[in-house]
Amino acid sequence: MTRNYLLFIFLVLVVASSPSSCRAGTPAVFIFGDSLLDIGTNNYVLKTVAKSKYPHYGVDFFNSTPSGRFSNGLNMADFMARVAFGETVTSPPAFLSLFSHGKYAESRLQKAINFQRSRRRWRHPFHAFNSSSVQIKENPAVGINFASSGTAILDINTAVDQAVPITEQMTQLQFVHGNLTATIGSWKTQLLFAKSTFFIGVGNNDVHFFALARAKLDPNKYIDLLVETYNKTLTLMYNLGARKFGVVSIPYLGCSPLMRVTIIGGNCSKTANDLAEQLNDKLEQLLWNMTIHSKGMMYSFANTYDILHDFWDNPQRYNFTNVVDACCGLGRFNAMTNCHPVAKLCDNRDEYLFWDVSHPSERATRIMVDMVTFGGLNYARPINWAKLVRL
Repeated sequence: MTRNYLLFIFLVLVVASSPSSCRAGTPAVFIFGDSLLDIGTNNYVLKTVAKSKYPHYGVDFFNSTPSGRFSNGLNMADFMARVAFGETVTSPPAFLSLFSHGKYAESRLQKAINFQRSRRRWRHPFHAFNSSSVQIKENPAVGINFASSGTAILDINTAVDQAVPITEQMTQLQFVHGNLTATIGSWKTQLLFAKSTFFIGVGNNDVHFFALARAKLDPNKYIDLLVETYNKTLTLMYNLGARKFGVVSIPYLGCSPLMRVTIIGGNCSKTANDLAEQLNDKLEQLLWNMTIHSKGMMYSFANTYDILHDFWDNPQRYNFTNVVDACCGLGRFNAMTNCHPVAKLCDNRDEYLFWDVSHPSERATRIMVDMVTFGGLNYARPINWAKLVRL
């Protein structure tokens, strides 16, 4: 596999050094997935219970405002936007925010995909993200965020939280593609999709449900179904014109407070971690196979599994003083409830790995995205996110 990666990187460098590289870069970002990436979609979904629009969520966000992010401040989608556009931006707006009282407002899409807006891009070279301001303001990047808390690879798993299924997120993408085609024309839409970066992070909930339900399912058949479904999702995006994919692996989630609170001894869930590791191997192979058969496709697979594993095993290396408890919650490991206004809130949030029962703190997220953006093959393969967005 190493030789294949070296060949892939060589081809990337050839493309980047071509005469067309003056137009290289990401004009917009499109984001899909679950609660790690949701920046407010579920605020518009009445039936779902997976919401974070109340305190203490957003305690470190602009004016300590709960924005719909499962974080004390910024989340992974915000840092994805910064990979392409720099320190001044946050995630692009949620797709459902383009609608007013259930009716589509074309002007909102035009604003979301407005390339004339001032968005300071990175100046080369850049090597790391700065610490986030406690009073960070929302400054949406160009693009759309479709992610919904509770989304899984399988729609049947998404139904548990009544979130926006990944299939529906693809339908929404088709809607955007159709409206852009009607507005700016087919060629410009094609070019926009080909140059933009499509970030996707989904599968956490599929692993959660498998481990928590302790169902007598064949893990190999379950993984094959997940990979087959994931393949359909990526293929649909590719057929619409997407060519640059930033894919988030399934994290080392068996040691989250949510997983450990269900185990009598408080140990990590080996079932969850083993399934995540096996699924990641299959997903990475899927991506590699797709590049062979899908002309022009480029990807970067973020190895969040190993990163979070290292956070857990070596917290002092990252200045975490608590990797066991959630910063916000109640009961054992602060994981007997989700974060809500009467929950216990820690003071030293930057020293906690977990913000709530299953989501990393803003600082942990920043470090993680920093590593996959600027790091080597241990963190992102076959190229890092910084290289991906520049193509």
